[in-house]
Amino acid sequence: MATTEYMRKYRATPEGKKKSVISDWKFHGLIGDFEAIYQRYITTTHCELCGHLLTKEKKGGRQKHMDHNHETGEFRNVVCQKCNHQKLDRKVNKNNTSGHKGVRFITDKKIWVYRKQYNKKTFKISRKDKTQLLCLKFAYLILFNHKSLSKR
Repeated sequence: MATTEYMRKYRATPEGKKKSVISDWKFHGLIGDFEAIYQRYITTTHCELCGHLLTKEKKGGRQKHMDHNHETGEFRNVVCQKCNHQKLDRKVNKNNTSGHKGVRFITDKKIWVYRKQYNKKTFKISRKDKTQLLCLKFAYLILFNHKSLSKR
């Protein structure tokens, strides 16, 4: 069996789904007892802040999200997307000296990096010149918005 086929089947198992979800949480800075947090996450059916029913689908309900402190990474609640976006601790990262979302300066490599997620794919652009990077960022934003508008 090919590795890609094996991994596709593994990710469909409960253990594979769990590892994938926890890996995503770690990538986004969540810290804590992941076993306990995961159990709470899979058993929660309603937003812990507003009480709306949480669904897996994007349409016809509110998606389940992890609310955590963006500075410390500590888990707070399982909430709907709307409640998660209303939190006040969302701000530009400390290492983001550009003031632009998704753009940061890597000091040890002395480069500017822009990351954008689009259709479950992550794009990463790096340049030594901040102006070049910002021009590319805005070109990509125009391209992404144009593609999403044409699908409507």
